[in-house]
Amino acid sequence: MLKKVNRLAKAKDIQQAFARGRTFFNPFFTVKFISNLDAPRFTIVVSTKVFKKAVFRNRLKRIIREYLRKNLANFKKGHYMIMAKPKINKLSEADALKNFLDLCSKLK
Repeated sequence: MLKKVNRLAKAKDIQQAFARGRTFFNPFFTVKFISNLDAPRFTIVVSTKVFKKAVFRNRLKRIIREYLRKNLANFKKGHYMIMAKPKINKLSEADALKNFLDLCSKLK
């Protein structure tokens, strides 16, 4: 679990990141980033179009959050909105994380 300081939870902040954020993407993830003076803050979105069952949606979120928690120092200050795309449901967890790591290398 991310610390409260590193969670992007307010609807206003999420909408701002979605509307004005710079977009990075690959076939499996989209990341919206908006620079800010705060600590890096993250929100992860996995819709029902990606996985119908909540168990799988939550599992993917936990995997991504754990990577983010361990590597917070490597991210620039700002707000990050991480969205999974429906193609990801065909991948294994290891492949999904590998694709997320590839996308994170673009962000740094």
